[in-house]
Amino acid sequence: MKSNNILITGASSGVGLFLAKRLSAQYKVIAVARRIDKLRSEFKDFPNVRPYFLDLNDVNRIGGALEEIIRVEGDIFYVINNAGVMQPGSIEALKMEQMLQSIHVNGLAPMMVLKTLLPAMKKQNFGRIINITSGAPLNCSPEYGAYSASKSILNSLTITLGKELVSSNIKVNLMSPGPVQSEMAPNATLQPSICFPTVDYLLSLPEDGPTGQFFWLGYEVPLFPDLEGVDWLGGVGNEKLRKIQDIKDD
Repeated sequence: MKSNNILITGASSGVGLFLAKRLSAQYKVIAVARRIDKLRSEFKDFPNVRPYFLDLNDVNRIGGALEEIIRVEGDIFYVINNAGVMQPGSIEALKMEQMLQSIHVNGLAPMMVLKTLLPAMKKQNFGRIINITSGAPLNCSPEYGAYSASKSILNSLTITLGKELVSSNIKVNLMSPGPVQSEMAPNATLQPSICFPTVDYLLSLPEDGPTGQFFWLGYEVPLFPDLEGVDWLGGVGNEKLRKIQDIKDD
């Protein structure tokens, strides 16, 4: 029997906090964040939630920290990579450390988490993974380049991992919770609970369910244009691509 442990990163506030409390009725929640005191305070009345310190900006230590948690709590087959940072500012104004923090926490840390957990999932041939993304890499709003770029990294890595795991019963998908209220977006119009049905759907996918896809508030959102018939190596497009000039091979 596989364990019902679920790992939720960034569980000290926002979507992660709401999900950890709600899912504790069904799972043993391993809630991780940097603010360990806040975790302990928020979950003191939730016996099914186990708070742990984890700094996702320090990507080289993620694996070791998770291995320690696994030694105590057992293998983890459900994951919600929720933690994120938002560094607003124009491209010219952003500092290198701000861009790197965004890339580390939003883009690379979820993959470091999964590198540690995937061996047990493969051995059991079971895993349900939700990587929390955003509409930002689709909208690319001004002043949010670091956030949009880092979520683009997460999107590409998730889709690639889905293809690598396509023959297994390990499902990894992207989910945008929508513009919900959080410390990053205190003026947002929606409550985090709006994403609960989509989370439930992705955690309970059957073996033939989707993987490597993007979901948002009950919708499956395409991330790519229709490229049927496109020959990349031959340099030939299809009728759905707007042709701007004729190219001749000299």
